[in-house]
Amino acid sequence: MRSQVAWTIALLTVAAVAVPATIVATRARGSDPASPASPPAHSDAALESATPRAQPKPVRRDSVLVPLSTGNPSEAFWQLHESAPLVEPDEEARPVTLLLHGMCADSSWTCDWLQYFPMAPQWQVCPRATRKCSTEPGYSWTNATDTRRIVELSLATLKQRHGERVRDDSIVVAGFSLGSHAIAGLVRELARQAQPPLRLRGIVVQGAPVHFSAADLRKLGARIAFTAGDLDGAAPAMRAEAEKLRREGIDSRYASLGKDESHFSTVATGRTIAQLIDWCRGE
Repeated sequence: MRSQVAWTIALLTVAAVAVPATIVATRARGSDPASPASPPAHSDAALESATPRAQPKPVRRDSVLVPLSTGNPSEAFWQLHESAPLVEPDEEARPVTLLLHGMCADSSWTCDWLQYFPMAPQWQVCPRATRKCSTEPGYSWTNATDTRRIVELSLATLKQRHGERVRDDSIVVAGFSLGSHAIAGLVRELARQAQPPLRLRGIVVQGAPVHFSAADLRKLGARIAFTAGDLDGAAPAMRAEAEKLRREGIDSRYASLGKDESHFSTVATGRTIAQLIDWCRGE
């Protein structure tokens, strides 16, 4: 650290001497009419170059629980977990990824998973599914209408909380197991609208033999990625679905989570999920 400080001081000292000398030499020989004029010292360009911006650095932080209000007492358990972009400082508007958990799971199981792997800065929003499981703890997805309701409410709540720091023009939705089926229903629901209310850019589905219409994906302008462990029974069907959509002109791909991974995959597979989310967004 001391050596870095010493080098910095030395470089600044050299710069302080060299700049006036350069100015004097330029005045002595006259300005070169072929050279572009330097911006005035008071210009915005000069001020920006003189004030270096701090580069964002990766950070880790726990997600935040946010209650969702629908006005219906029977839906008082609706909530989401929200993970802010995992960089500091961060004042830029960032896109949104919505992650839908599996059967009889919860929103808290999803949003703190991917922060350990490299990802482009983005909001991660993890809504709780819309029905309580009757035989075990957790919540499950029901129908496309309710899925769309909670996805739209989650996005609206995020924008209400963070305003212009939220971009909603490049949304990615990712689903795990039953969450993948929920996304398939959501895509069909959105594609039926004359003007789809969500600006969907990408879809990631894991561990479920789900099917999508090429016409729906084309209308929404969405890329799609399928993924599963090689030991997951859904893997062959998902691989075939990705190939079918690719033949039909959709930007589609399949990625293996690993030869030793099954339906209940290890935490390490999050690296692949993170890469697929960024690939789907394509930024």
